[in-house]
Amino acid sequence: MFLVAHRGFRAPGRENRMIDFIDSLKICKGVEFDIRLTKDKKIIIFHDHNLKRIGQVNKTVKSLTFDEIKNIKFFKDKPENIPPLFIEDFIEKISDQYKFINVEIKPDRNTKQEFDIIKNALQLLRKKTKAEIVVSSFGHEALKFISDLDSSKFKKGYLTEYVKKVDFDLIKKFDYLHPYVGNLKSSESPKIVEKINLPLNVWTLKNDKDAEIIYLKYKEKLNSFISDKKDLMINFK
Repeated sequence: MFLVAHRGFRAPGRENRMIDFIDSLKICKGVEFDIRLTKDKKIIIFHDHNLKRIGQVNKTVKSLTFDEIKNIKFFKDKPENIPPLFIEDFIEKISDQYKFINVEIKPDRNTKQEFDIIKNALQLLRKKTKAEIVVSSFGHEALKFISDLDSSKFKKGYLTEYVKKVDFDLIKKFDYLHPYVGNLKSSESPKIVEKINLPLNVWTLKNDKDAEIIYLKYKEKLNSFISDKKDLMINFK
């Protein structure tokens, strides 16, 4: 079991930035982040559907070009917060430094053309790094896209907030279950996880108490803790 930096160890005012990914490499060689497409089909590393929380404008990512996003006042004032480009920034500059990379495709009603753009970027990532690459999503269309990826190149992660809502037919094509830590603590979850019978990459850990609870319940199935906490304890007796 190992530690994965959730959005580069998310904290107030810092997440999914190049500076966060570079900083998190000092702690661990595993990272998780989110990708979306802009209006001009650039793949950026950014969590939210819109730019209200990070950007302070009520516009969706998909409604703006990357240049328009860069020229939002918030990002002009804080250029270190400009969303990284998946290819030009992450893949080309630092992807080769990781051992484990979890790329989450955000549900965004992507077209076939957009999924093809994502697939081409993932293929480039595969060429640039020796890391284990896990591609994950919540969205049903994205999960279907992921299920068809080349299993010799990519691992497939089924993201869910509630394990009882998993599509048991679709998940047969996946390598990992990515369950929410809060739901895993419920009394009904262990039996469902046992039925799914896949290794777990658990999100999002924020304290040692939860880490210990999950470890004691699921230690035989745990693969990683996707964590906001840099110094999360991951070994318990």
